[in-house]
Amino acid sequence: MRQDASASGNAQQAVQGSGVQIINYGVSAASTESAISIAPPFGRRDAQHRPVRGRDALLAELAGAAGQVRVVHGLGGCGKTTVALEVAYRAQLRGAEVWWIAAVEQDGLVAGLRTVGRRVGVTDAELNRGDVCDVLWERLNARPEPWLLVLDNADDPRILNGPAASLSEGSGWLRPVESPSGQVLVTSRDGAESSWGSWCIRHRLPVLPVDEAAKVLLDRAGHLAGSDDEARALADRLGGLPLALRIAGSYLAQAAAVPAAFAEPGLIRTFRQYRDALDAGDLDAVFRAPGTGQPSQDEARRLIGRTWDLSLDLLDARQLPEARRLLRLLACFADAPIPYELLLHPATLAASSFFEGLTGARLWEVLRALDAFGLIELAPRAQTEIPVARLHPLVRDTSADAAYLNLAASLLGRAAQTEEAGQPDDPPMWPAWQLLSPRILYLFESAASEYPDDSVVALAAAANLAGRYQAQQGMYRQSEAVRRRVLAVLEKKLGSDHQDTLAIRYNVARMMAERGDYAGAEAEFRDVSAARLEVLGPAHHGTLTTRHEIARMMAARGNYAGAEAEYREVLAARLPVQGPDHPHTLSARHEIARMMAARGDHAGAEAEYREVLAVNRRVLGPDHPSTLVTIENLEKLERRRKA
Repeated sequence: MRQDASASGNAQQAVQGSGVQIINYGVSAASTESAISIAPPFGRRDAQHRPVRGRDALLAELAGAAGQVRVVHGLGGCGKTTVALEVAYRAQLRGAEVWWIAAVEQDGLVAGLRTVGRRVGVTDAELNRGDVCDVLWERLNARPEPWLLVLDNADDPRILNGPAASLSEGSGWLRPVESPSGQVLVTSRDGAESSWGSWCIRHRLPVLPVDEAAKVLLDRAGHLAGSDDEARALADRLGGLPLALRIAGSYLAQAAAVPAAFAEPGLIRTFRQYRDALDAGDLDAVFRAPGTGQPSQDEARRLIGRTWDLSLDLLDARQLPEARRLLRLLACFADAPIPYELLLHPATLAASSFFEGLTGARLWEVLRALDAFGLIELAPRAQTEIPVARLHPLVRDTSADAAYLNLAASLLGRAAQTEEAGQPDDPPMWPAWQLLSPRILYLFESAASEYPDDSVVALAAAANLAGRYQAQQGMYRQSEAVRRRVLAVLEKKLGSDHQDTLAIRYNVARMMAERGDYAGAEAEFRDVSAARLEVLGPAHHGTLTTRHEIARMMAARGNYAGAEAEYREVLAARLPVQGPDHPHTLSARHEIARMMAARGDHAGAEAEYREVLAVNRRVLGPDHPSTLVTIENLEKLERRRKA
């Protein structure tokens, strides 16, 4: 089947339904350079005012780790990403090429690694092969120039297993570095040898010693908040946890900026007052006493909940009550950068009971306030193509509130349909979909039972678009799994014969075909065709498009005569409805010619190709992909005849 280019991938194939379309112009996802950034986020560094504290020995060791895979692990909030960013910065100063991939979820990881592959010379064809992991690591290990690959926040190492391989055995997406000029640095909460294998060198990142922790507080709040000894006492009370130190320091810096004449009674301004406020909240009940060892993850989570609650109390006093609610809304989304301009639509927020009357200007004021207090991080516009907000996982864990799930689902459903997000098939829109996709899938898969029916259906439509983005990135198996979950929802909510349900079944079959299950795909296409024939009729575009795919699967399995007969029936049905010059009609004729060539009828195939080419040039133009594919197949046919 692959010896000639198939026109079914070149003519537009659209499936009617409530906005569910598959549009493919024969250009694979990998054939266009993915617009995904793998640049390190150096804009988050502030070494002059807020240097990395207490990690000098580790940074020196990691700087000399060429030819190795190092895993920096520890509880959330202990500063793993900060260490990785400093290692990356120093490596770049030494002349290494540095690639940074957020490994929070599989879509972003795979998209990032495919982009790295293109940077090191992996071709588009190789990226679409089943052994893409092998090819990627062959190129990386053969690269003579120094390089560093950072996989940040790989808290679930299983996503590094690869399509059909094992991380711990060194055969997944992450593998041993054999090049003396290369290095991989991974950050994760998981430090188990069983997860990473013995070939990964693991470093447990502890909380900071009290003296270094006090310096973090002083870096942010300065001596206006108290003496060195008072800073040490508070740092000790916070257990040396860097995230807690950052939130507390940011709070005190903001409090210090309030003029005394305007300060609310009881405003916390000093290290001592902050420590007293923590003690008043019975911190001993949620966090072990100082000096008794490393905190647990649950203890750290409860500590963060107490520290950010103090910050939100101050924002309440500043007449910004929306800050608490907005933080809870943001915590509903997946643990990854949040494209706030795409998601936080002021009118949608203002229509909810949580943010009644909220304006865009007020929303921006609240976002900046949360950023100033260290509860979120707004990435500088120059750093990312799409503005994002980052929410630390511990802040997210302690802020999540199920009451906001329906609003979060509405915002995502709206964002997926906006002009700013565009279509996931369009490469310039991939950066937006890289950010939207994990959030859509997180809400759809983790809490669908929490939404009313209309929200579930809207979120299912958004999840289908996220599945389309996955398919564009070559993740056909993942896309199929998403579509199957969408299908289960639509069958329950809309019924098995609804047009939208049938459109999703069609998409499932397409993903089966893309991963090579032609027999299974053909059977699924036949079931969809029978249902569409009954619901839509024999001449409907959806019915004919499905039959076109049935023929394509027959050809893929070597049944060229049967495929040709099916294509001829599709052509006969299209001609009276769409006419001889319609792209879908021409696509059917092109496939008939291709089947004739596959059967050995070269003369008949050449004649058909030439007639199709003449119409393509006249209707579509000489540079249209369909025209160029027909020319290519004619040339191949002529070469075979001469041979």
